[in-house]
Amino acid sequence: MKLEKNFFKLFNLPQQFNTDSIVVKRRFRELQRIFHPDRYIGKSPQEQRLAVQLSAHINTALTTLNDPVLRAEHLLSLQGIEIDHQHSTIKDNAFLFQQMEFREALEQASIEKDISALTVILAEVDDDFQACQAGFANQIAEMESHQPSSLADSLCGEVSKMHFYQSLSHEINAIIHSLSP
Repeated sequence: MKLEKNFFKLFNLPQQFNTDSIVVKRRFRELQRIFHPDRYIGKSPQEQRLAVQLSAHINTALTTLNDPVLRAEHLLSLQGIEIDHQHSTIKDNAFLFQQMEFREALEQASIEKDISALTVILAEVDDDFQACQAGFANQIAEMESHQPSSLADSLCGEVSKMHFYQSLSHEINAIIHSLSP
């Protein structure tokens, strides 16, 4: 088996944003059962190295397919669209204003150690994250009938928003965890 760059092909899945996590995990276990390095202990050093590489590659594929932001970035890279997170900016003023509001509310709730308020903020962030994922899924599905370049900026913007929501969600969860008895 070669190191298939398309993780959807590697896991024998349709190349789409929405994936079935149960199918992904099942396929992961099947691949690991075949290529896990422990199965190659009595083999040649070259076969052992290849098994280690394949196993690591399969683990990377699992991580990518299970994470919505990484999965979205992977889908875009398969279309030849790379996101430069260092130099890309979100031009959606409503989103930027909302981002400031979330940050202010988070800061206030953190200062007050208000777990209830943090939970409400987390729910809003998670709802927006889900909506952003749905928007990305719809747009990436449309790519088949449009020129990729016509949707590229919009898709990259959605991924940047997803990245923000995911990071903020992790941050809020960490704060809640640190404040919980």
